[in-house]
Amino acid sequence: MRLALIKAFSRGGKEIEALEAWKKLVKEDEELLHDRTALEMLAWGVLTKGESSSQLAIKANALIGASITRDAKAIPLILEALRGSNSLLRSLAVGLAAAYGDLPLQDEIARLLKEEKVWQVRLELIKAAGQLRMKEAKERLLEIVAHPRTLAEEKAAAIIALVMMYESVEDRELTTLVKSNRAGLRELACQIVFHLNLEEKIGIILPLLRDPHPHVRVSMLNTLTLLGVKELEGRPLLEHPLIQRLLSDAVPEVAITANWLALVRGMDNHVLEKWILGEDEKYARLGAGALAISGKNGVLKAAQLMKESKNPYVRVTLALGLIGQQNSIDEACAVINQELSLPDQWMWDTAMNPLFRSLAPSTVDHTLQVPNYPKVVDQLTRIELLQVLCIMKFPKAQEAVKEFLRTSTWGTVGAAASTLLQEGDEEALDIVRALLKDPEEKVRIEAAMILALLGGDKAAVEVLKAAYPNVSREIKVHILEALAKVADPGTIEFLLERLNEPFQVLRVVAAAAIIQCLYH
Repeated sequence: MRLALIKAFSRGGKEIEALEAWKKLVKEDEELLHDRTALEMLAWGVLTKGESSSQLAIKANALIGASITRDAKAIPLILEALRGSNSLLRSLAVGLAAAYGDLPLQDEIARLLKEEKVWQVRLELIKAAGQLRMKEAKERLLEIVAHPRTLAEEKAAAIIALVMMYESVEDRELTTLVKSNRAGLRELACQIVFHLNLEEKIGIILPLLRDPHPHVRVSMLNTLTLLGVKELEGRPLLEHPLIQRLLSDAVPEVAITANWLALVRGMDNHVLEKWILGEDEKYARLGAGALAISGKNGVLKAAQLMKESKNPYVRVTLALGLIGQQNSIDEACAVINQELSLPDQWMWDTAMNPLFRSLAPSTVDHTLQVPNYPKVVDQLTRIELLQVLCIMKFPKAQEAVKEFLRTSTWGTVGAAASTLLQEGDEEALDIVRALLKDPEEKVRIEAAMILALLGGDKAAVEVLKAAYPNVSREIKVHILEALAKVADPGTIEFLLERLNEPFQVLRVVAAAAIIQCLYH
């Protein structure tokens, strides 16, 4: 009867009363601390109350916590957020809806794809439609690709989404795309041929090498390179007049891509070197990105230019290429370690060619969806470089990681680390684990967050629990999120105590963490 009363309190949104009744009951029967049904009921009560909150952070955490359960009870909450007026919650709900994939959620995604006005939400909708392979969204995605005013990020996401829906393509449909008056659709034709590995269809898209739009010419050159095409119309690829013309194209990104193709095919040329050592930094970075993925044919030139260039972005990009080819590893690691001390904010740039990834000064704007977003992007980038140093067992890697944790912004490191440090990179993990005993508390906590957000390293739990009472409310939220990722049932009692916190956001995050521990 008393459990039924607690359930009634929880369902009715009276979480405080439910918790008070729970504490009295547990004193008499400690076995309830291990009663899965009772614990879930209590956590759901907190989440349900959080969903009705007027505070954005609380509603967002309640929505995430509910979705983690994979319970049908979460679907109405996600639908409500998709139909809500707050764009931040809509954006979050789209990602959660894509993870569930239920038909009512797909219908709502299809509706929003036609009506949504906020750019960030539209971008998430496009990605969700591709992830779920929603054929009913195909026409709308084609409209987005074809529209002349579509932003580059949206067009790229829509092309990827469409390509994921193709399992085959008829010659007539491919020809229609090639002859379209929209550059985005012509670019889509190249992507489909590559995605489906249709080298026999190259003849149909061959006219795109003469396309007036540089992005289409770049996409066509990428397709020829990645498919390993050796001949065009009975001639060796590099001797074909269209390829010869593109080697000296007036648009730098096209010329660089064509010369990358030539280098991959074994043709010795100095065009990439000219751009990499040139005064135009944008194209120097693009050339470095091309040379970095040129394979064994570009190794010697990359090692030479890494030493000659004074541009830190070029040097790091070439260093990564050399490490990928297992060449000049010590020198390349030293370059990365040296440039990590630069105070500038960084990002990865693939704007001019999606295959040429180069380090670049950050141009990221603040976004409401992610607090401290430009800083998060910078730290994501730096963590990836640190990961490389760890995996390569660079002697100064641990000191570099420690310095990064010491100077990083609270909380952003953990969020970044969960994306980039994957389970299995033991060299990187061992270095981070060693910092759990560092004399500096900030270093210990950030190291613990990294390990916890990997999703299972229990070495971090005690450090996080010990730090919790003495940190700010913001860091407490991050600690609870990290413990949720570990999902260790042994932390449930600690998390239950957090349900008594005076701040609702902490109670909601703790409730979500309890559910993750139960469902682990």
